[in-house]
Amino acid sequence: MEDKKEDLRIRRTHKLLCDAMFSLLETKSFDEISVVNICDKAMVHRATFYKHFKDKYAFMEYVTKEKIREFYDKSVTLENYSSPMELCHALIANVTDFIEENKNMLKISAISSNSNLFDSIQNIIFEELLKFLVYAEEQGFVFYVPTDIIAQFLTGGFISLVRWWIADNHQYTKEQLNYYVEMLISRSDKCYEEK
Repeated sequence: MEDKKEDLRIRRTHKLLCDAMFSLLETKSFDEISVVNICDKAMVHRATFYKHFKDKYAFMEYVTKEKIREFYDKSVTLENYSSPMELCHALIANVTDFIEENKNMLKISAISSNSNLFDSIQNIIFEELLKFLVYAEEQGFVFYVPTDIIAQFLTGGFISLVRWWIADNHQYTKEQLNYYVEMLISRSDKCYEEK
């Protein structure tokens, strides 16, 4: 029972710190935010912060991993879709929703040359898309390009576009981005046929 209480306290502390970080990111850049700022905003003692994290970079790595887990939990499952295009459309919508919900943290990742978050999101999308393409082949779809090349090409292009979109301060709305990406992908429907 004591372990559960401790676990709840740790999760509560982490949530307070995360909420404080996201609140601070509304008005400051990551470089301008100190551990003192985070702790003051969260009303958590610095000693408690340092009990869990080495510094603000280790904390940001933790936040990134949590966001990756959150994204993975929301990611689509292949059995809900009947064609590769349906799955692509669902993945696009999922990623742009995730971006809207986490835009400040993602902006840090988009302009950072060392971005675990975007690499992880790209890997998740690639794996989900590849699984679906292999599944689609088993169901009778015939692809004219190897499935791993299709998945890598679509995923890489999309993640690159998303990084640019975030760094460019959302010149286009989420809905416009979804629409344009879907237009691009729908032009790819000649790379397979249904048997």
